[in-house]
Amino acid sequence: MAYVNLRHNRELTNSCFAEMIDVINMSYESGYIELDALRLHYLKIGAGAKLLVAFHGYGNDASLFTHFNKHLGAEYTLYSFDLPHHGKSECDDSRILEKQDMIKLLNSLKREMCVPRVSLMGYSIGGRVCLYLVELMPDAIDKVVLIASDGLVFNKFYYFLTNTRLGSRMFKNVLEKPKPYIKLVDWLKKGKVIDTHRHGMAMHYLQSTNSRSFLLKVWPCLKHLVPDNAKLRKIIQQQQIPVYIFMGAHDKIIPARLAQRFKGNLDSVHLHILDKGHKVMDAETLPQISASLLS
Repeated sequence: MAYVNLRHNRELTNSCFAEMIDVINMSYESGYIELDALRLHYLKIGAGAKLLVAFHGYGNDASLFTHFNKHLGAEYTLYSFDLPHHGKSECDDSRILEKQDMIKLLNSLKREMCVPRVSLMGYSIGGRVCLYLVELMPDAIDKVVLIASDGLVFNKFYYFLTNTRLGSRMFKNVLEKPKPYIKLVDWLKKGKVIDTHRHGMAMHYLQSTNSRSFLLKVWPCLKHLVPDNAKLRKIIQQQQIPVYIFMGAHDKIIPARLAQRFKGNLDSVHLHILDKGHKVMDAETLPQISASLLS
């Protein structure tokens, strides 16, 4: 059984973001939650009485959410986590993030803050982590904000490659011996089976040793954090959990139509489709996204 040790470094850091001129010289604390062989690094942002836990997207890190301090810091204390193999988090290659890890993570933060419930925010793959937590601990969830979120529908392709024996072997083989697959992807593009965008994404991973190695670590590590969408939607409906979804109208990675399917007839799910791509968060949208948590 995993042992949780919530430890603050009390290490104050200042950052200046040129692209976000409204957010200058922000201060935050850096710390770790320890789960046996896994040490998840976080940034603690803001000083509000409410608890907000955030998870970034693939290839990002905890600093992605520091810009929310200006808008939410007075009302929320935000714990932004580096997912395994990202940022400063420390994780063995064979370590898989499990259900009990997530339960203990949220419970430890609730105890730290002395609050009964927590709000969640997730970007891209971090949104899938949030949805899994809603299914796992619905009584502990106050509000949920999903930004260009993964996990809104069941991804058969991801599940096959990470949760089946045959798929896992294929996944490993493609990333360790990519040359034949590079030729295949080129052939699929020439035959117009895949578009330029998907061809580019495939080549990004197949042609880069570092990208292949990173993907081979991250996808399997998060493979058990897959929500049961039918069960999840019932929970949201029954408990009327407020869910705010912000999607990019031009997002080619996670299309907005997936969020439309997820919302369906759920009254407590509020969908906002913005004139953006996959990178939804910027100086223009931060106030709107923050307002959903302050309403």
